[in-house]
Amino acid sequence: MSFTSPWLLWALFTASIPIIIHLVNRWRHRSVRWAAMEFLLRAARETRGTKKLLHYLILALRVLAVAALVTAFARPLLGSFFGWGSSGLNEVLLVLDRSASMDARPDKTNSLRDTIPPLVKSTFDQLANCRLSLLDSTTETITQIPAPEALADLTVSKVTDGGADIPSLLQKAIPYLEESASGKTEIWIASDMQSSSWRPNSPVWSSVRQRLAALPIPPSVRIMALRDRPETNRSIRITQAQINNGRLVLDMEILRQGFDPNQPEEVPVNISVNNSVASSTLQLAGATTTIRKEIPLPQDKESGFGYVSLPHDDFSRDDISFFTFAPKPLANILINGPSGEAGKILSLMAAPPGLPGRKAAMPNTVHSGQFNLSSQALVIWHGPAPRADMEEKLKTFIEEGGLVLFLPDDTAHGTRRQFLGVSWGAMETAPADEYFRVESWDRQRGFLRDGTDQTPIPANRLRAIRRKPLAGKYRVLASWDDGTCALGQVRAGAGSALFLTTLPKYSWSNLADGHLLLPLLQRMADRGAERFSSAISLRVNDHALPQSATDVPMRMDDAQGSRPPGSPVDTAGVYRLGAQTYAVNRPWSEDNPDQLTDEKIHILLPDAAISAMQGGVENPSLVQEAWKLFLLIALGCLLLEALLCLPKRMAKRPTPANRL
Repeated sequence: MSFTSPWLLWALFTASIPIIIHLVNRWRHRSVRWAAMEFLLRAARETRGTKKLLHYLILALRVLAVAALVTAFARPLLGSFFGWGSSGLNEVLLVLDRSASMDARPDKTNSLRDTIPPLVKSTFDQLANCRLSLLDSTTETITQIPAPEALADLTVSKVTDGGADIPSLLQKAIPYLEESASGKTEIWIASDMQSSSWRPNSPVWSSVRQRLAALPIPPSVRIMALRDRPETNRSIRITQAQINNGRLVLDMEILRQGFDPNQPEEVPVNISVNNSVASSTLQLAGATTTIRKEIPLPQDKESGFGYVSLPHDDFSRDDISFFTFAPKPLANILINGPSGEAGKILSLMAAPPGLPGRKAAMPNTVHSGQFNLSSQALVIWHGPAPRADMEEKLKTFIEEGGLVLFLPDDTAHGTRRQFLGVSWGAMETAPADEYFRVESWDRQRGFLRDGTDQTPIPANRLRAIRRKPLAGKYRVLASWDDGTCALGQVRAGAGSALFLTTLPKYSWSNLADGHLLLPLLQRMADRGAERFSSAISLRVNDHALPQSATDVPMRMDDAQGSRPPGSPVDTAGVYRLGAQTYAVNRPWSEDNPDQLTDEKIHILLPDAAISAMQGGVENPSLVQEAWKLFLLIALGCLLLEALLCLPKRMAKRPTPANRL
């Protein structure tokens, strides 16, 4: 509960006036013993306790009536969004989910995001001297909002085609709360509660809880849960676009939600190739339909771009998917290290026989300083750490977009030399009859992410007898069952270096079985080769988006007439930057409607208050004034006190006739 005029609560001391009057009345009467009254007093002793209780009850009702009257004048605010500690609030930090799913329109008129500004404004109209700040999921920066009514028109509050990472946003909010010293602060999280945005399995949550609790004045966390979803929805995605014998081959996936899976349907679709649009009809059945479409190309056309779109529904951002196509470049993979079991396995995993577009080389006879890295997509380095001359070449290679996978050497001691601030410790051996097991890995993004059909890679099948722990600062991509890092990543420029903590040798682990190593190397090779391709497919606001200090990305597709203007940071489409053409799409996780339950939220944020918000409600408000309720309480107390003060009805005296 909060109050519009909390200073009036000082008047609650007036509730003691009935008690003071009662005590004064007792003090001004002196007791005089009168023998004639002793008999009557003894007769009344049996009912004295009941009368005393009645007097105390009347006194309590008078006190409560005065307190309720004072509280009514302070104009209390009630609502499921506020708790008892909201009065005297100095600042509200609004954490806004701007992911694509927030553009859903359950009432067919307003999007979920459109519901937030009027809710915030109506609430701030009831708060005095409170500052509003915004932390949005796209820029991940904090913006001071001059007035709540300005929130609706700000660019940093608009829905994007990107995703959201709520735990990372809260982690970024903590330094601001530590430095701002705003006093009493609340964090309001406005989200559609989509699981992909909340990332319940993220290891960041434990750190967020600890750091919030450690603040000098721990903020209250309140969640504006916008759980409404359209009754039905279709979404489309292009999983692959490739050239095969002069034809463009598109692999499409259409998801249906809210439809009868046993009822097939025909849906029109527009397919645009180099801004030439053709219509077609797709046969859909079940919850998911996978379709391969082949489109003839002109003889001299081997690269280009396009999109596939469905008819608009109540969630239009997932009705379109963009793509680019070009001949797949050759992925050259350089393997450096001693020849032997590990080198042979790495070569086999990097370029499996029969898989086109891969070429692995192990130039053991060439001095490492003579390696030419300019044409390489991936470098695999195992054995002794690179020397100073090669270390500089590898750093330049990574900064220009290359990828390097480092594996430890086959010795018992650790390494003193660091690369990008990371080194290996001394070898550790698992206890007898036990193994180090991979327990968790980043399934949402990165090289170990789930497949396009949400199937995870079998990384949990990796077992190790020996390992070398990492030392330094890195991002954990996979962890052993004891919480230590199994695979770490350090980004530098446009590329990155990955560090494995075990070797593909059966005296070390079963890494050679390929559960983790094979998809890791193939995805790294594909990503490393993308810098040689004229066509790239990325995600909105991806860290790997092409950058330029002078040029601005130019929109290429003709779907922009029906799409909001923007940039690759917030809007899906086909863009050109310099000589690079690339497609930008929403994260496919935005197509997953799964939402976090209140029970799961209370595990992540135990003290959070959750309010279910409804879209399309007229005059929405998170709080309601309750002064009328307290006036009714005061009136009820006074009426009950008057009833208790009424004298008892006297028993009717018998008439003389009755006595006869």
